[in-house]
Amino acid sequence: MRKLAPLTLVALLPLLALTTTADAAGPYWADQLGLSRAWALSEGAGVRVGLVDTGVAAEPDLDGAVRPGADFPDLGAPAGDTIGHGTTMALLIAGRGTAGTRGVAPKAEILPARLTGGPADAVAAVRWAVDQGAKVVNLSLGSGGRTTGYDEAVTYARDHDVVVVAAAGNAGEDREVTSPADRPGVLAVSAVDRAGKFRDDVSVSGPEVAFAAPGVDISTSRPGEKAPTSGTSQAAAIVSGVVALVRSRYPELTAAQVTDQLARTAKDLGPPGRDDEYGYGLIDPVAALSTEPAVDGGTPWWVITLGTAGGVAVLAAAFLLFRRRRP
Repeated sequence: MRKLAPLTLVALLPLLALTTTADAAGPYWADQLGLSRAWALSEGAGVRVGLVDTGVAAEPDLDGAVRPGADFPDLGAPAGDTIGHGTTMALLIAGRGTAGTRGVAPKAEILPARLTGGPADAVAAVRWAVDQGAKVVNLSLGSGGRTTGYDEAVTYARDHDVVVVAAAGNAGEDREVTSPADRPGVLAVSAVDRAGKFRDDVSVSGPEVAFAAPGVDISTSRPGEKAPTSGTSQAAAIVSGVVALVRSRYPELTAAQVTDQLARTAKDLGPPGRDDEYGYGLIDPVAALSTEPAVDGGTPWWVITLGTAGGVAVLAAAFLLFRRRRP
């Protein structure tokens, strides 16, 4: 996850979290999520993903995947990514697979919003991505203090039927779910390992966590990435890719209904129902794409309560009841 310096126009600091030894087994997370089966149903075609990060560099695996971007603030710097974090997220979301990394949604498009400022610039970046046609916005960044500085962006996205996904926060750097992941209406993502186990040495936990996704020992084809890395940035990018798959397969679903579909089909790995480590469970793209959506024309009530102080407890109880009633 990228640490965002609140309310200052400074470069984002590298936060790819823990570096580990190389993983010779390859992208375990693709098998863990059953992506080969998911791609038979959707590859994310027609969906634009707003990526508010450090920019995106030219990479063979991203040829044809990246739309023209913008800087926030605009300092007149040439396009690209001198840090590499944004490029890694783009590869995980929409890598084409021509040179080694096939992302979760290999036919989706990336809208890169390069962020070098604080929350006010992040708000402008999200608004820009939404106005450019993004159907999901990925925020693999964060700042402490439970700031309300992101609320305008989240509201704007919600009002325009856009799903917002954010990294929950990295253990060792954060003590709780960071902003904007802790804001109402944002899908906060925690990290699990190849065994589907929540890793408290990698990810924070908390009542705001909505989903878990692979975020341990993640590799891409980005040059300069010498070893797999771990963090909730990677987990959030993977969930954003899954959102793109679902929005491509079911374009008639609203953002709230997409979130409902993900929650109904997630693998419940912790205590029954929602919990602070896994949220509603490990994201399951195959189930989300193959299960008939529960479309009733309205916003699921639990989405409205998500992120509110009292709503989390009510939501957990309701989802537990739903789990018990499932055949």
